[in-house]
Amino acid sequence: MPTPLPPDWTDRLALDRAHVWHPFTQMQVHEADPPVPVVGGEGCDLLLGNGERVLDGISSWWTCLHGHGHPRLVSALERQAARLDHVMFAGFTHEPALELVTRLRPKLPQNLTRAFFSDDGSTAVEVALKMAFQAQLQRGEQGRDRFGALRGGYHGDTLGAVGVGELENFMTGLFRPLLLACERFEVPEDPRRELAPDLSGWAAKLATARADLGAFFDQHGSRFAAFIAEPLLQCAGGMRMWPPELLQDLRRHCDRHGVYLILDEVATGFGRTGRFLACEHAGVAPDLLCLSKGLTGGTLPLSLTWATEEIYSHFWGEPASGRAFLHGHSYTANPTACAVACASLALFDEEPVLANAVAIGEAMTEAFTALAISPSVRQTRVLGSIGACRLVDPATGEAHAANLRFGWRLHRRALDHGLLVRPIGDCLYLMPPLNTPPARIQEAGETLLRLLSN
Repeated sequence: MPTPLPPDWTDRLALDRAHVWHPFTQMQVHEADPPVPVVGGEGCDLLLGNGERVLDGISSWWTCLHGHGHPRLVSALERQAARLDHVMFAGFTHEPALELVTRLRPKLPQNLTRAFFSDDGSTAVEVALKMAFQAQLQRGEQGRDRFGALRGGYHGDTLGAVGVGELENFMTGLFRPLLLACERFEVPEDPRRELAPDLSGWAAKLATARADLGAFFDQHGSRFAAFIAEPLLQCAGGMRMWPPELLQDLRRHCDRHGVYLILDEVATGFGRTGRFLACEHAGVAPDLLCLSKGLTGGTLPLSLTWATEEIYSHFWGEPASGRAFLHGHSYTANPTACAVACASLALFDEEPVLANAVAIGEAMTEAFTALAISPSVRQTRVLGSIGACRLVDPATGEAHAANLRFGWRLHRRALDHGLLVRPIGDCLYLMPPLNTPPARIQEAGETLLRLLSN
């Protein structure tokens, strides 16, 4: 059992219950099961209000890149906030933003030359969608009033981003009347990522998917302003790992039909898949690239949408031309966040961040191979530093009934054993900070195996 909270947290949790509305939560649940107080972060761990320490196995929603409280990031925050905390970015510029562009651009596909700052992953996607649509209009393509996307995708919770996410789920269906026009294509999961793959019939299935993608573009491509995808890994869709061949085909079909390709690397970027960007695995460069989450190492909100020179050229003109991109946010290019992002990127050059991701991936493979012996687990798979599996009822081999809230109960039980996991439906995954010692991954796997065996 967890150590009881100090007495003063009783009043704080009452205050939370009285006034705070938490994300992705039916708040009635917190009447009997209050949120867990967190009082600190240290390396790959979170420190709870009851004095216990837990491995942040999901990097606090995939944001914490180098561990909590990294001294280089904290120092950059303090120095910059004392010098210039914030200034509007319309009509002004500052050194942290320019340094960030200078540090980041060499790590990106060479065709991406223009950086637009915003606040989070959803807004980075909104920017990309609006840029693509407006650029198509301003280059004379009047009929491109739709977007293409992948089934099972997730790109954020603002309405534009929801409109290109998965339509048939609890987040999206309610808002259907308000959403963008979007056609969706379903990519198969790639069994080659599984630790015990069954590749019988895979070649034929992949060939069919490639042919179907071509037919999909033949049917819809002339209406698309852009096609958006999370490259190789649909995170919120259940850590679905899909084939690089289809990403290559997606690039080819977009070129053939005059469609801009948007890659959403908000979750997959900054080394998570073992490469700096996931699209590198397929050798594909997008026309628009969305970055956030790990951009500041999880310390402050910040995002970037990178565009090609060709897209940028369609917005160039006299003020009276009406061609400008009229979009912005109060905290666009916040100097403090930009300074922290620079410090985070510097760590990629000065510390073995990507080598750590590879080592974590090896430990993840060992941990999920061991976890696969549980009859409660199916489809164990690994991509870079991310491990995932499907949770099933061992008696039936099928997913647990939604009303049982098996994933939530596993999440709360794991906290009592020093591990933060938060399954997505029937998908159990680990995506820890990239400074996590491999031995901690092994411990996490052992903990999960014990919990699933009881």
